[in-house]
Amino acid sequence: MVSDRDELLAQVAYAYYLGGEGLSQIAKRLGRSVSMASRLLQEARDRNLVDIRINYPLTRLSDMEAEIEDRFGIDNAHVFTQPSRIDSGEQLYRYGSLCAASIEKALRESDLIAVSWGRHVNTIVGNISAGPSDRQGTVVQASGASGALGDDHDGARIAQRLADRLGHSARLMPSPLIVDTVHVAEALRNSASITSVLDLLKRADVLLTSVGAPFSDTSGLARSGYLSEADLRDLREKNAAADILGFHLDRNGELLDVEINHRVIGILPDDLRRIPNVVLAVTGTDRVAAILAILRGKYCNSILTDRATAEALLDVVD
Repeated sequence: MVSDRDELLAQVAYAYYLGGEGLSQIAKRLGRSVSMASRLLQEARDRNLVDIRINYPLTRLSDMEAEIEDRFGIDNAHVFTQPSRIDSGEQLYRYGSLCAASIEKALRESDLIAVSWGRHVNTIVGNISAGPSDRQGTVVQASGASGALGDDHDGARIAQRLADRLGHSARLMPSPLIVDTVHVAEALRNSASITSVLDLLKRADVLLTSVGAPFSDTSGLARSGYLSEADLRDLREKNAAADILGFHLDRNGELLDVEINHRVIGILPDDLRRIPNVVLAVTGTDRVAAILAILRGKYCNSILTDRATAEALLDVVD
C-alpha cells in the first residue's frame, strides 16, 4: 500500500528532477526548510523512488583481461580504463557503474545471490538498475553485520538494497560480523537462525564480494575497530595477506589459524570454491598481495578491477 510519505517523496523527486525546481522553490511550496527538502530528496533516492544512473562508455582492456584469465586460471576478468583528471569519488562511482553494467545480466538470471559488504560492493549495487527480474529470487547476506563501517557499507543494508532493485526477497544474517569470543561464535553458528542462512549461502548461484589488505589504510576491518592490538600482532606474526568476508588468509590463500578467524560469522572461504560464480570486485595497488592470495586460493571465478591494479597484478613475479 502506498503511504502518504511515499507520495510526498515522489512529488519532491518529480519537482526536482523533471520539473526543474530548485530546493528553495520546493521547500517554499511545501512549507518546509531547504535542509528538509534536501533530506526528502535523498530519502526518495535511498528508497529507490528515483533511479539515477550515469552510463559511462564501457571501455575494457581485452588483452590485459585475457592475460589475467590465462595466468590465474579464472573464467572472467573485467579490466576497465581509468580516465585522467577525475577525483576519487567519481572514480569509485564510475567503477561501480561499469561493474554493474557488466554483471547485471548474471544477477538477474540467478535464483540465489549472495552479497558481501564494503565500499566496492556498495557502489556496484547502487548502480544496478531498479526493476523486477523475470524470476523471483533471493538475495542473501554473506556474513554478519558490519555496521561499524557505516550504514551504506553494511552487508544487511547492501543485501536489502540489491533485493529491492531486483524485485527479490532478502535473507539477512542475524549476527554481527565478528563477535567477542570463540564461545559466542560457536553458539551462534549452532543456532537455527544462523544455520539456515549459512546453509542457504552454500547453494548460491553467484556471490559478489571484495577483499581487504589487513594492514593498509583502506582496510575496512581495521577502520571499523574490529581488530584489536592483539589481533593485529597475531596477524603480523602469521604474515596475513588478505581478508575476505572477515576471514584472514596467508599469501597462498590458506586460512590462518588465528583467533579472530574463529570469531567470524559468515560463509567460510572454503565454501566459496563450491559456488559457480564468485565475483571479486577490487581496485587499488595496495591490495595486489590480497588479490593474489584470493587467486592462489581459487576463491573466485571472476574479477572486476581497473587498469592500474591489473598492471600491478601482472607485474608480480611468483
